Amino acid sequence: MLLYPERGLALSDTAAAILKLCDGAHTLAAIVHALVETHPDSDADTVRADVEAFVDEMARRGLVRVD
Repeated sequence: MLLYPERGLALSDTAAAILKLCDGAHTLAAIVHALVETHPDSDADTVRADVEAFVDEMARRGLVRVD
């Protein structure tokens, strides 16, 4: 669960893993790499597209900042 002012967002395990890596030290490529390593049966291109879409949505909501 991600809590922010007057709201909450239930996260899947994967969404939580992505947000944990959105710490300013990991690039998008590093986040994708970490997810592919923990889910080796996943297609890297699909993971990248999903991570980009998720991070874009979190940025749109003001929950992460993309530099």
